[in-house]
Amino acid sequence: MRINDVKYGLYTYQNQINRNKEKTNLNKSTGGDVVSISSKGQEISQAMKSDQLGSQNKIEQLKQQIANGTYHVDSQKIAGKMIDFWK
Repeated sequence: MRINDVKYGLYTYQNQINRNKEKTNLNKSTGGDVVSISSKGQEISQAMKSDQLGSQNKIEQLKQQIANGTYHVDSQKIAGKMIDFWK
């Protein structure tokens, strides 16, 4: 087997490294990327936060019921959900 140009692969690799360095330097000189969230996105974020607070309140209530011994498990609902799942 004869190999004519052993530097060909090295030059390609070196060019790729140089291109990556140029891109990095370009990003540094422009100050980097900027992200902005639209007003609709901010509304969605606020709605999600309020939903999380509601969920946390519900979880706290359930924890208190379990600790007090007043939590009741409805076996009919559980059986119905299991049957729906397996259908």
